[in-house]
Amino acid sequence: MKISNGNKKIIVDEFDKVFELMKNTNNIGEKLFCFSATYAMVLRILNIEYDPSLILIHSVLLSTYSNINSFVNNVANKKDAFFSIPKKYFDMIESNLKDLSRSIDSNDEIKIYKDLQRFSVLSYLVTGNGNYLYKKGIIKF
Repeated sequence: MKISNGNKKIIVDEFDKVFELMKNTNNIGEKLFCFSATYAMVLRILNIEYDPSLILIHSVLLSTYSNINSFVNNVANKKDAFFSIPKKYFDMIESNLKDLSRSIDSNDEIKIYKDLQRFSVLSYLVTGNGNYLYKKGIIKF
């Protein structure tokens, strides 16, 4: 990623703060609210300093948030009570956020891609087909 060290630090610091906030609550709604700051911060930096990797990061984080938010709302409304997710699902989200933060900090593009790929799988898990594949044992954690 070719962005200034200052803007990279802003992203990393924000992701680290989000990680801490998510870790310090058991409320899923609060975890999700905190997570929304990730793609928002990337968008702010993207508006200041363009890099195509920022678009990918923003898109994956926004999609992850949107899918989880839809899932949480559907479960709360008992529309998808049959869904099952790993017991440590949000721990995996938090851990992957920490990994992505470290990958951005070290500017390791291959690791950034792998972290984003993991977010994509975690996000897909809470969709109908993704949950079906998880229950079949195809998506594993």
